[in-house]
Amino acid sequence: MLVDFSVSNFLSFNQKTTFRMESGRVTKKLDHLLEEPVAKRSLLKFAAMFGKNGAGKTNFIRSVSVLRNFVITGKLPQRAPILWCRIQDKNENEPTEFSIKFIVENHLYEYKIAVVLTTGVITGESLTHITGNRRTKLFYKEFADSEYVFHHTIKGQKNDIEVLSRTFAMSGAPFLFSINNNTGGFFMANPQAAILQKAYLWFKDTLEIIFPDQPLQETSLLDYKVSKSEFARLLHEFDTGIEDIIFEPVSKTTVFETLDLHTQQKLNFEMAFTAPLIKLAKSNVLQYLPQKENYYSNVIRSRRNIFIITFEKDDNFHFYSVKFVHNVGGNRVEFSMESESDGTHRLFQLLEILLCKKEKVYIIDEINRSLHPKLTMQFVKKFFSTTQGRRIQLITSSHESRIMSHDIVRRDEIWIADKNADDSTKLFSLEDKQVRIDKVLSENYMDNVWGGVPVFLDEDE
Repeated sequence: MLVDFSVSNFLSFNQKTTFRMESGRVTKKLDHLLEEPVAKRSLLKFAAMFGKNGAGKTNFIRSVSVLRNFVITGKLPQRAPILWCRIQDKNENEPTEFSIKFIVENHLYEYKIAVVLTTGVITGESLTHITGNRRTKLFYKEFADSEYVFHHTIKGQKNDIEVLSRTFAMSGAPFLFSINNNTGGFFMANPQAAILQKAYLWFKDTLEIIFPDQPLQETSLLDYKVSKSEFARLLHEFDTGIEDIIFEPVSKTTVFETLDLHTQQKLNFEMAFTAPLIKLAKSNVLQYLPQKENYYSNVIRSRRNIFIITFEKDDNFHFYSVKFVHNVGGNRVEFSMESESDGTHRLFQLLEILLCKKEKVYIIDEINRSLHPKLTMQFVKKFFSTTQGRRIQLITSSHESRIMSHDIVRRDEIWIADKNADDSTKLFSLEDKQVRIDKVLSENYMDNVWGGVPVFLDEDE
């Protein structure tokens, strides 16, 4: 789970700016909280960030995305050299600093990395285990040219980790990435260092950042025996006009003719690699796979179609087109995604969040894009009601101020992005402002009581 995130010298963020998921003093809507004793207080399951265009909401989400991708791929984005904060010229040669606190298996960790975006040089990196007031640095480097230092609890007897760290020195990638890639059986031979793998997998599998028009990484449709009816039920409850979802068998040619050449090549390679392994695993020699309907699933999504590819118990790949059933004049009529509205397309993506059973931290830019205001509000309500008992967090930017209601959210779940005098971004929650429970939040926000809304020269005329 995410506890907090800080960034400095990134786009509109000049000085260190921190976003927190720790709960405030609000005593209502306790079902919105995750009890996390290691964080010393409860964590919020939901947070929404508001602010005028250009205030920095998307820049905040981009900063988390850059950190995540740097950790899991070892690379900065191509645009990295222009992502430093241009408010001060000196920032060009100063490091951009990221810091994130997160919980893995009931342990609290803080990961920090500092990198000069114009050169890609890492000037500092560390992973710290936090227990109460005690902070144990599991590994760290403090300067660009210094070597990594490791705590004795993860070094083990052989000091393999120190040898590898020197090997990685010239790669320009974060150590957390390097130790988890191209290291053979390191963690099998060094189980004491397993937290380095768990931290990496938290970034890779638990933290997920979604920008407009980008689908979620995983889909519950893969478990289609269970989820198909759940998707259909929720789409119907959200008044989309959809009454059912069906999977229509199609040929491989039908699927592939809609894909670009790169995706076709990738899928062909994946299927050629997967089929023999599954057949071997199902053989008498290696009977360890459970008997089930399918052993491999992949979902191909575009604005026009959704296809599912499965390798089933008959040892063949099967291809399906996802169709949506409407009641038109008393008749069941099937439509592809191409025929559905932008709002339905967006909602279909967001339903993954409601159905997900895994521990996840979703950060979504513009959750209200293409959705009717009432639909956005209903989705937020549904999030709270359907995720009870699940370890899941949803953080989003939005312009739908009607979410700002004491009936829907807590005041500590509302964040405002605004501009400082120097045009840099500042972030604060309504908890910081100690907003009273009798205040009408959306009206106060639109009246610019706290800032974060556009102000026009002719407004008072």
